[in-house]
Order: sequence, then structure tokens, then C-alpha cells
Amino acid sequence: MSQQPDKHSDPKKYIKRNISRRKFLGGSLALGAAGCAGYTGAFAQAAKSSNPQADTSLPVQGHYLIKNAYVLTMDPALGEFKSADVLIRDGEIKQVRPNLSSTGAEVLDGEGKIVMPGLVETHWHMWTSLLRSMAGNVKGRGYFAIIRDVGQHYTAESMYAATKLALAEAINSGITTVHDWSHNVRSPEFAEASLRALREAGVRGRYSLGVPAGEGAKQLDLQLLENLHSNWPNDANRLLHLGMAWAGIENRMDTGIKEVTKARQLGIPVSVHASSAGVISGLAKAGLLAEGMQIIHCKDATAAEIKSIVQAGAVVSLSPFSELRIGYGIPPVKELLDAGATIGLSADTTTLSGNADLFAVMKVFLNLANALDRSEFYLTAKGALGKGTIEGARSLGIANRTGSLTPGKRADLIMLSTNALNLGYVTDPSSIVVEAAQPANVHTVLIDGRILKRNYELTHLNKEAMIEEAKEEFQHLMQKSGW
Repeated sequence: MSQQPDKHSDPKKYIKRNISRRKFLGGSLALGAAGCAGYTGAFAQAAKSSNPQADTSLPVQGHYLIKNAYVLTMDPALGEFKSADVLIRDGEIKQVRPNLSSTGAEVLDGEGKIVMPGLVETHWHMWTSLLRSMAGNVKGRGYFAIIRDVGQHYTAESMYAATKLALAEAINSGITTVHDWSHNVRSPEFAEASLRALREAGVRGRYSLGVPAGEGAKQLDLQLLENLHSNWPNDANRLLHLGMAWAGIENRMDTGIKEVTKARQLGIPVSVHASSAGVISGLAKAGLLAEGMQIIHCKDATAAEIKSIVQAGAVVSLSPFSELRIGYGIPPVKELLDAGATIGLSADTTTLSGNADLFAVMKVFLNLANALDRSEFYLTAKGALGKGTIEGARSLGIANRTGSLTPGKRADLIMLSTNALNLGYVTDPSSIVVEAAQPANVHTVLIDGRILKRNYELTHLNKEAMIEEAKEEFQHLMQKSGW
């Protein structure tokens, strides 16, 4: 347990922080000692509602008609439209075609805008957002050192502030689906804090429970995992689903097998880092590589290992920005593409990447693929865009709900304004999105039919308050850790 700040050193800060703490804990999910018997807090109440993971403070699911936009559906059966409309009602995409009637709908002007599926992020340590760009330039003060040394001083409040800040950046950047790979869960309160932030933000995604970074030898709290699963809302249109951020079997074979066995008994998807040579072959030899298992980084993966991933039906998440920054070398982009692997893209951690710009991640993925093949034409921009949308959704097992503008899917989409100096006019829309677009071009964001960003502004999250809270938590962590 973290020590409380000295109330005599700065009474105003002590009062402010402890009022904030009481407010936070009062609105938490209460998964502590009482949580062993199930939820008793806000999440349990949400489970009883008709849309259990939709926070009541979120914007309503409106009846909208986007008119006269350039539409990139990312659905091969629908293709692209130079000028078309998108009808949205009850959180669902109803129709995509030109000349739809606007009767009863609020019209959203699509002139000069590209409408496309929201970006799908597939692996993000959201709790590290308070440590942005802090991977040092001196040995001993790099990424793994800081998340280990500072991470142990986090509180549930820190987890909430960090996750909420990351989620706000995601929405602002056009990311509508996230994978919160939460590997700093030191108590049930930590899990409830992250889940509260996810629910309040209104994003789609997976929350994966993991052991604290640097403590991989420990066993995951399987009782907490089971409690989460038992009380998880089972609504067909739920925004969030539960996963396991698995520490694997390296130097923990028996523990790792016990964990993954429990996940499979519960039907919970498993995600694991493959950040060193031999990890994938080790999983295959142990009979643990399986359909839907998400393999992250694939560092030093051999041709045989990549083949085993594809044959098993496992999927991949790559984060080229962080992989390059930390010195992992060039990710095996071409080899994975040649093998037909399902690949999603990742922000990983803003401690390394600096920001969560998935447009830039798609661009570097495209450039790496073509550089490795020594061809300008090996991978197209449309192919890279697929990794950031529909294939990312496949990587998370939710392509039936999101990733393309297919009628019947949930209304997760973004509108990019081309009225910007870096865009100006549309040549090839896929190329413009991947090679030129930036988060600053994201005009509107809808998730599950709710407008969460409009006219370049977040609609329900208080940016100033979140930044202030993040600053306070950061200062507290630096003081406690001596970093």
C-alpha cells in the first residue's frame, strides 16, 4: 500500500488529494474484499441496465444521417463512394449509399469529409500514459526501469487518471476501439479503476487483466479474473469484453499453464508478449498456441514460428513505433504479411511512442513493409489501412461488430475534414488517410452511435480537468518514486 502524503507539508494539497480520493472511491466498482463475492458498486448497477456498459453521462445514441461524404467502408462488398450517405440509428449502421432520406434524422454535413471506420488499436498499456516520453537516454533509466520503479507507487487513483487520459487521447485521435493491456494490477481496486475509466469514456474494446510489470513470476489473480468474468455484462451490444494479459511460460511454466487453462475454461481471450527469441516456438511446443491467441511484437520470430501462428489461427499485434524506439529491431512485417497472418496495430505505450497517433503507425507499417520487400508496390495504403481498421478488429475477435461500415455493425466511425493544409484535397482517399492524415484532422467521432467528438472537440470528457488530474498524479508519483 502506498503511503499517504504528509498532510503537514502542504495542507492544501493534502486536502485536495484526499477529497479527490474519497470521491474516486465512492464512485468505484468496489472489487476489493467485497469483490470476492462479486461486484457491489457501479459496475454491478450497470449490469442491471438495458445497456450495461453505457455510462449514463454519455451522449445519447442518436438518429443521424451523414450526407454527401467520401465513404471508405473497408467492406469489399461495398467498396468506396465518392459521395454517399451513412444512416445511423440505435447505435447501428443502417444503410450506406447515395441519396438517403433524412426524414427524422439529424443531418451531419459530410461535404469535404472522409467517413471511415474508427481506428482499432490492439495493445496499449494505458496506465503508462502518465509517463509519456520518459524512456530515458541513459542506461538504467529506460522503459522497463521506469515502469518497474514508478509503477509500484501507483494507486488506484493513478490508474484511473492515466487510463482516462489515454482514452481521451484515443477518442481525440480517431481511435474507437482499444485494448487496455493492464499489467500493473496490484489490487482489485486497480482493476476497478481502469474499468471505471473505460466505461465512462464510452469506447469499445478489451480490458486485459495482468500481473504487474517486472513481477511476471507471480501468478495472476485468478479469483479476480473469475469474479470479473462472472459479473461481466452479457449484452449482445456490449462495448467492452474481458481478456487476459498473460505473462507467458518463460521461467514460469506451471504457473503459466494454470493461468491459460483458467482463461480457456472461462472463454476469455489470451494475449501475450513475444519480446524475445523462442517465445512462440515455446508456446507451440507446449501445445498452448491456439486460435484467437494474440501474439504481440513477434520479435525475432522465425519463419517456422510465423507459420505456426497462422496454422494455429493465432493473431498478431505489432507496434512498430515502440519496437523501433526501444531497439527491438525491425519487426517481421514482410514475413507476417507473406504468411497471411492476421495483423492488428498498436500504440503500445506512450512512454516510448510519445503519442497515440495510429495514422502514423499505419504509415510506418506501410513504409517498413515496402522497405523490407524493396518495392514501392508491395503493400498499398489500402492494405495498411485495413490493419488499422477491419483486421485490427479481427485481431481482437470483434470484426462482426466493428472495423468496417457494414450495415448491421455498430456505428463506430470517424469523419476527417480535408479542409486542412496537410490534406487540402483528396487524391486517393486511402493514401491520404495513411500517408497524410493526423489526429488534428479528426472532425467527428462516433462510437456505438454516440457522438464523442464533434467539430474537433470532445463532447463529454473534460480535457482541462483530466490534464490537471494527470499532472497531480504525475507529481505524486515522481515524489514517491524519487525518479
